[in-house]
Amino acid sequence: MEEFMIMLRNVLMFVALAIPGFILVKTKLLKPEQSGVLSKLLMYLALPFMIFSGVVKNLTFDGDSLLMLGVVALIGIVVVLGMFFVSTPLVAMEKNQKTKGMMRFCAVFANNGFLGIPLAVAVFGGDSPVFTVLIVLNIINNVLMYTLGAYLATGDKKNISVKKAFLNPVLAAFLLGCICNLLGVAKSVPEVGKFSDHFGNIVTPISMTIIGMKLGAISFKTLFSSGKLYYVSFLKLVLFPVVITAAMLALQNVSLNIPVKEIILGVFVAFSMPTAGLAATFADEFGGDTQNAVIFTLGTTVLSVITIPTLYWVVNLFI
Repeated sequence: MEEFMIMLRNVLMFVALAIPGFILVKTKLLKPEQSGVLSKLLMYLALPFMIFSGVVKNLTFDGDSLLMLGVVALIGIVVVLGMFFVSTPLVAMEKNQKTKGMMRFCAVFANNGFLGIPLAVAVFGGDSPVFTVLIVLNIINNVLMYTLGAYLATGDKKNISVKKAFLNPVLAAFLLGCICNLLGVAKSVPEVGKFSDHFGNIVTPISMTIIGMKLGAISFKTLFSSGKLYYVSFLKLVLFPVVITAAMLALQNVSLNIPVKEIILGVFVAFSMPTAGLAATFADEFGGDTQNAVIFTLGTTVLSVITIPTLYWVVNLFI
């Protein structure tokens, strides 16, 4: 039960960080749409600096580390593609095409950047291989979100953006961090890491403030009266994480000089997270099902308070 309590305390702490945003909207000191400014601050400043700092200070480029990065990248691609195709029959009962696409989007793409990475840092530490695993999986998640995700949000292949997929701040921060790491910047100019940490440290409070503001703008009765929410939440928070993590446990029987336990835990954290916060953004931008995008995003976030600690405890029974 120790693992359960560790994860539960951290998840509850994250939830508590959403309360100020919720109160600010409810008291009308802030408008819900103002969360968009914070989202851009998070996406283009805080999160890239967090990733840059972690890569510069902690990533190594020996043969074993490169092997781990390659294995994790392959796992990420296979898993996301697998969920993409498997989700088709799982939502076949929905007749509305836009809603069907959004159900698939919200079941497949996770909030790795704004929740998964900060949670991994809180539980395992920024110098843990789990953090590195989350960075790689977040890059894969982002690339496929702007391609497959854009298609799911609209049902139209013309909205797939390969340019946006590869020209995103997360990938740029990772690559720049790799270059600076190879040049030994962290040792020769340690202030670079400290500078990055200042911005990276605001990822968690800002991401949860955004969620709190969005929760403050929607009725809980409306949020939890949607039958589709519970079905999508089951897929996103229970079925997919359980199947993926169960398959990952087979890695324990593979003789490779890589941190297998940390890879399994990183994959678990990445794919047990609630729906990606960009779901509503994609729906707005491409004319998708915005209403359900918001419901699924917020609903899975609230319900993940129960599912993440519980599944984390179960996973540790088998590692």
